Amino acid sequence: MSKVSAGNVYLLSGLLPGPGREPLFVPERNLKDLVVSYLREQERSISSLTKQLRADGYPFHRLFVTGYLKALADAGILREKDIPPAKVYSTSAHREPNLYELVGSRCREATREEANQIRLAVSVLQKLFRRPIFLRELRECGFGGAVDAPQAPREEREEARRGLVKLGLPVPTNEPAYGMPERRNEVRDEILYDLVVKRFGMGALVLGTKQMKLTER
Repeated sequence: MSKVSAGNVYLLSGLLPGPGREPLFVPERNLKDLVVSYLREQERSISSLTKQLRADGYPFHRLFVTGYLKALADAGILREKDIPPAKVYSTSAHREPNLYELVGSRCREATREEANQIRLAVSVLQKLFRRPIFLRELRECGFGGAVDAPQAPREEREEARRGLVKLGLPVPTNEPAYGMPERRNEVRDEILYDLVVKRFGMGALVLGTKQMKLTER
């Protein structure tokens, strides 16, 4: 029987989409971030979350969703409250944002136009991961609009997809992936600086000279 607990990778026999298909591996961190992305918009009941997951291709049984949400609430990631006859969940005020959320936030601060924000997010994530960036990753950043960025060549997209699948991150074969041309981008590099140096409180280790800017190394 599958257990719901933080930090594990789940093999759920109930996730077979149809006869003859392989079971779906769902890493905890991927499912957690997906659930949190729903709840950032509004609080939801167990039934509402179960329906949303099914609509996005994750046919979890309601009992699993119930236990999983309870585990996230016990870990302080979600807040649980009773609104009879249902339990309702929302994001915890004390939850630390994940990398995608931080990238999305910094890109929105850097420019007003969402199309530019999305292209900047592609550029930042591409520089970090050294691969094309999939649509779902941009959705994790909080961007819901159309993506006005170059699509990655099929070979590069497929190579990146296979790499993620090996990590247990299921990516459909038809999901688009994007890549920006490699060129100097000071805004992108400043965001990378913030994500790494400032995030870990290591600013004191950086020499206060112009030569230490990432764009000039």
